[in-house]
Amino acid sequence: MNEPSELPPSAAPGIGARLREAREARGLTHTAISAELRIRPAILDAMEREDHASLPERVYLLGLLRTYARHLGLDPGAVAAAWGGGPQSGSAAETGIPLADRAQRDGATTTGLRAALRSLFGLGVVGIGVLFATVFLVVQLIRFASPPGISVVSPSEEVLTLSSETRVAVIRGTAGAGTIILIQSGVGDAVTTEADTSGIWSVEIPLGGGRTEVDISALDPATGASSGVAVRRVFIVELPISEAPRLDLLSPTAGLRVSGGAVPIALTSEPNGTVRAIAVDSNGVEVLSSFTANSSGAIQGDLSLPAGTWSVKFQATGPNGTVSEVVREVEVVFAGVTVNLVGNGGGTWIRAWTDGVIDSSVGPTGVTLRAGESRTLRGSTAIDIRFGNPRGAVITLNGRMLEPLGAAGVPESWSFRDDGRVLSSARK
Repeated sequence: MNEPSELPPSAAPGIGARLREAREARGLTHTAISAELRIRPAILDAMEREDHASLPERVYLLGLLRTYARHLGLDPGAVAAAWGGGPQSGSAAETGIPLADRAQRDGATTTGLRAALRSLFGLGVVGIGVLFATVFLVVQLIRFASPPGISVVSPSEEVLTLSSETRVAVIRGTAGAGTIILIQSGVGDAVTTEADTSGIWSVEIPLGGGRTEVDISALDPATGASSGVAVRRVFIVELPISEAPRLDLLSPTAGLRVSGGAVPIALTSEPNGTVRAIAVDSNGVEVLSSFTANSSGAIQGDLSLPAGTWSVKFQATGPNGTVSEVVREVEVVFAGVTVNLVGNGGGTWIRAWTDGVIDSSVGPTGVTLRAGESRTLRGSTAIDIRFGNPRGAVITLNGRMLEPLGAAGVPESWSFRDDGRVLSSARK
């Protein structure tokens, strides 16, 4: 007796097996999945068995396959890419029957058929059989040749304009019971659903801002016929209206004239927002500054400008890029000399002389100017200042910010004149 031949090692699981294993691992049934995905249990079962002959056309099948894979937590693209291309030859039942037995069985079947035909001829019913077969073939040809019908009931308009808050569109329609509906957007996304037993189907489409085009087609899973030309719906979601940020300017007022000091700034904008000030004089000289609002949106400060007539533009920019703008014309004049000091870094000790006399606001022993603190000194012709650290202060002379003076940490004295000159001083 011949020993039975050894069976080949089992191949790696196919896509259908992977789908089945993923479903069973989640404890799901075809009926439960069908109710949620609107895909018939028979098609789900055919995909798991890779029964290509029982599945719809490839373009529709891939959409169903992606939907099923995504529901099971698999990579839809990888599953679709690895799907086979055609039906297997021969059934599992046939491959398990020895060739001799199959031949004997087929011979017996043929003999039986011949005997039956002879009986039919003897009874005179062959003509009736041929007539019924012909009618059946004609009906099937008409059925296969006719594309499935599809109708979009809602929205009825081909182009629909929606408000900026709309995020989802619902499309509803009718088709033959069990017809597969393919909805494809202009960016390549595809969604499939199935008409229920009464022929009704519906699907939700996510929308973004602007225009979204959707094409709807149908497939008869029994015949493989498609609806041909797709039905199109266009959804236009209005873009939100951008609102400019708040900007209420209280000071400077129009035509303000400032003598020997900074331009006072008072305004209200968005909480914690930033307002830029762009000042341009008659000679085209530009001075830039910025102010930050507090938690209530209020801003108060000073804008130091040299003498001259200035056009000051205040700008507030919102998070969406919109800009609010207010312009004021101001005039700055200086009589004599004005020096403004603001503590910088570690600050500095100072002593000052106004027009040759110890400045009373500073005193003979001087004062310490800490970081962030400010002090303004005014005189007729000159102001002399002794610095413990000249780099420890930001200095403005008659509204003009000066370059850093001296060396860091080295005590020095400087004389500031009404004609704008800055000279070294012998004051101690």
